[in-house]
Amino acid sequence: MIRFADWGMRSELARIWKVCFEEPARPAKYFLNNYFRPENCLVYQMNDKIAAAVYLLPAQIVTGETPAQAHYIYAAATLPQHRGHGYMAALMAAAALTGANRGDQYSVVLPADLGLYELYAKSDYTTFFQVKTQSVTLDQMCALSESGVVNKTLLSYSQLNALRNAQLGTGSVLWSDEAFCFAEGIGKIYGDKLICSRTGGKPAYAVCRRIDEDTCNVMELMADRDTIGDLAANIICTVPAQSYNFRLPADSTLLGQEGKKSDFGMIKPIGGTVLSQLLQTAHPPYLGLSLD
Repeated sequence: MIRFADWGMRSELARIWKVCFEEPARPAKYFLNNYFRPENCLVYQMNDKIAAAVYLLPAQIVTGETPAQAHYIYAAATLPQHRGHGYMAALMAAAALTGANRGDQYSVVLPADLGLYELYAKSDYTTFFQVKTQSVTLDQMCALSESGVVNKTLLSYSQLNALRNAQLGTGSVLWSDEAFCFAEGIGKIYGDKLICSRTGGKPAYAVCRRIDEDTCNVMELMADRDTIGDLAANIICTVPAQSYNFRLPADSTLLGQEGKKSDFGMIKPIGGTVLSQLLQTAHPPYLGLSLD
């Protein structure tokens, strides 16, 4: 039976998260205590026990006019003993119907690995989003930040999200301020640091994750030519490393023309929507703050 979750299922959902993603309990508890809503979770029950679960997190898609309502498929999981029976395929079909009934025009997913792209394609998802990854040495970062100033800057989630929204083009995924807050909070559990700067009144931010003593991954960066110097200086000061690996919108030239483009997420039009209206854009669509 497929049904909406309820508040009393949180301990069972936490166990499924821990088993399927092989993670400690803390991330699941943070999500279930801070961002979980029963109406955004579908479960597949067998004998009154949850065999599989999927979350439909509210989001929006830039359409060039009013953003379109959408949802992001999050933490889709089937317990090992129940895999291979089509439970997740059934949940994905139910998610599309649920989304359409509440007014969603698109469903978005970031497969956890390349092999899962084929699986989601069977549920009518299309590879759509792209990113560019670019490695920058410490010397290059120092050159970038040569005229930059280190300053501790606090920005509200509304300010950060407004900056993000202003920089993204047609087809890209937008989040609410509440979702931005949640993404930053759960990111802290994995060691992420939100680094902010302000240059002449203009804000900028980066989400950074140290990988080892010498390497820092910049998971998302929103800045421009005017603000990148101060932001780079703050990144170096906060997370010193020998190499910085940036994940950027695919058409970003902020750090130069180099970098490798790759697929980073899929989309599925629902409720009678067609994808063609999002394909008429000069900018590759971007899925960030993707809770990966």
